[in-house]
Amino acid sequence: MKKIAIITITNSGLNFGNRLQNYALQHVSERYSVQVLSIYSAKSIFGNIWLSRLRRIAKILLKSSLRRRCFNYFDKKHIKKAKRIRYEGINEKSFSGEYDAFIAGSDQIWNPNFHFNSGFEFLDFADPAKRYSYAASFGVSQVPEKHREEYSNRLKSLNRISVREEQGREIVKHISGRDAPVHLDPTMLLDAEHYATLEEKPRHPLPDKYLLTYFLGKIPPEYNAFIKESAEQSELQVVELSESPDSAFYNCGPQHFLYLIRHAEYICADSFHGIVFSILFKKRFTVFSRSDSAASMDSGSDSAVSMNSGIDNTASMNSRIDTLLNKFGMESRIFGNLSVDESMKNIPYDQVEKHLSREREAAEKYLREIVESL
Repeated sequence: MKKIAIITITNSGLNFGNRLQNYALQHVSERYSVQVLSIYSAKSIFGNIWLSRLRRIAKILLKSSLRRRCFNYFDKKHIKKAKRIRYEGINEKSFSGEYDAFIAGSDQIWNPNFHFNSGFEFLDFADPAKRYSYAASFGVSQVPEKHREEYSNRLKSLNRISVREEQGREIVKHISGRDAPVHLDPTMLLDAEHYATLEEKPRHPLPDKYLLTYFLGKIPPEYNAFIKESAEQSELQVVELSESPDSAFYNCGPQHFLYLIRHAEYICADSFHGIVFSILFKKRFTVFSRSDSAASMDSGSDSAVSMNSGIDNTASMNSRIDTLLNKFGMESRIFGNLSVDESMKNIPYDQVEKHLSREREAAEKYLREIVESL
């Protein structure tokens, strides 16, 4: 059986969208009778693999919070990991001969502002014939001048390129001269029925009917006023899902995130994957622009990692949500485009489903062609 390795962001903290996109790409790729494993990354210490391993073990032991255990539970149950860990700059080339292909993506794996960004995320350790990407994201509107030459060379060395946003397609064309198709985020390749099999109810009590909020940026007064009026009009209680440790639903994993969205009556969010799953579960929702650079980004932004510049990232985040809504003709769902009364009406999802089906076919064709070429 052929073996494919997924190279994605795995050292980004505890992020719902990040883990779900990893799972989705794995699951869809397995449909083509290949073994699919994700290679996890860890930092290196003084170029010594034994010290690096000790650091990783210590980090796991010291950061064993309830939230982390929820994520570890999801990973152990649903993510198929390679047995060996990649340690930055130490053992990367040793993976090349173990797999028939490597797929970089999705998430902001090519964001030049992320501290870990290197040639590994462009698969430069592998034979060029084995290098592919799927729905990879740069997470910025343009690559800084100081990185353009190396990015150009790395993009030119890939066998095939797939990106997640139109902005990414433009970057690839501009700095490498190559054409790259724009494909769905991996999470959108699976349907609501499949995700329902992964969900688990959070431990914290939930009201029977609720409006779910999921914000990663600040919530201005005008946002709060809209949320309050929407909840009161529909006789819903507000449930807040946030990245704050003080939140009642902070100690949740991806399995609980899915439950909270699927069982909500209405959703208000500034999160890319919050909106993705609202669409997949056919929910009424309102999208809010990210008002600031959140300390903990979701995966559309995507992950909880430090960046040199939050401004470009926030603008890019809002751009990605705009692109998502435009793709499915749902621009009216942006805050300010609909009154509370109008926003509470059911969304006609029939046309959305037709378009989603076409997009899935294009993405699956791309992945199938990779496998058939091995």
